[in-house]
Amino acid sequence: MKGVILAAGRGERLRPLTDHKPKSLLPICNKPLIEYQLELLRAHGVDEIAVVVGYLKEQLELPDLTYCEDRAISGTATALQAAADFIDEDFILLYGDLFVDSANFSALVEARNALAVVTVPDVSRYGEVTFDCGRLTGLQEKTGSGAGYINAGMYHLEPEIMDVLEQIGKSTRGEYELTDALMALNAREPVRIVPLEGYWNDIGYPWDYLDANQYVLAKLGFVVGEGTEIWDSATIRKPAVIGSGSTIKNCVIDNSIVGQNCVVGEFSIVKRSVILPHSNAPHLNYVADSVIAEGCNLGAGTKIANLRFDDRNVKMTIKGSRVDSGRRKLGAVFGYNVKTGINVSIYPGVKISSGSWIEAATLVRQDV
Repeated sequence: MKGVILAAGRGERLRPLTDHKPKSLLPICNKPLIEYQLELLRAHGVDEIAVVVGYLKEQLELPDLTYCEDRAISGTATALQAAADFIDEDFILLYGDLFVDSANFSALVEARNALAVVTVPDVSRYGEVTFDCGRLTGLQEKTGSGAGYINAGMYHLEPEIMDVLEQIGKSTRGEYELTDALMALNAREPVRIVPLEGYWNDIGYPWDYLDANQYVLAKLGFVVGEGTEIWDSATIRKPAVIGSGSTIKNCVIDNSIVGQNCVVGEFSIVKRSVILPHSNAPHLNYVADSVIAEGCNLGAGTKIANLRFDDRNVKMTIKGSRVDSGRRKLGAVFGYNVKTGINVSIYPGVKISSGSWIEAATLVRQDV
């Protein structure tokens, strides 16, 4: 059986983490997201896999894959059409921003003409899937609320879906949607529903990225890469993952991931955070519930707040709108190659654009 991963999108809601890296290559505990997807597919006998690329396509260079370019990047339907020459038999389709650890993924592989669904406490972010006796009855837009089933972004499809894709128009979002094709297909023959069990994460926002890292971190326990130096005076509160070639000095690493060739120095504290490769928190830094992208350097005394005075959920500005993260504790998200001066203080929920330099003693209240 074949597999297709849709990885062409720009990942706008994840910015600045996707400024210089496609979301499928964002590391989860120091391993790219797409590698987890490939492992999932191959573990279930899906060995011939195509990846639909677009944004920063030159960075995707994994071996033993077929690459198909989506030049339009105008929806999931056009993305799948980019793989038309590859699809000549049944295939498993995955959206490229999913992290999945499912105990019954085999049920989707064994089904035909099927859509995987998962339950969530609030369907308003996703739109709801309705079904009866295991067969699809509807795909609702993001209008409802409360618990329910949603599209898991995973399908078992037959080649005939490609004919249906030719017949659909643009959705209300101005894109060509695979879900519209699925409903058109359902009018001809039933689309089956496969409820998935286990962990599922649609990594759409920076806090979703943190959640996925925390999930894998809890399973790994304690991992240290080759050539990493950990001082005897360092405090490591497990679980923790530290990449190769890093230096961990007289500091505290608490339930966090540190990438390759990083420095966490004297009297710094890193809690429930992700520090990507070649970044440093070298002196008297506090990094909590935050993501620090590659190539960043925190000046001495730079501290990131992660909790509001009123104890309400932290919000973050995403594509111009304030979005509730659902988290009481959420720090900052640094883009690539950010530098802060000494004694910089940063409010919860702030994003720092790639390449920013923050002057010493600055209080950062909003996105930069």
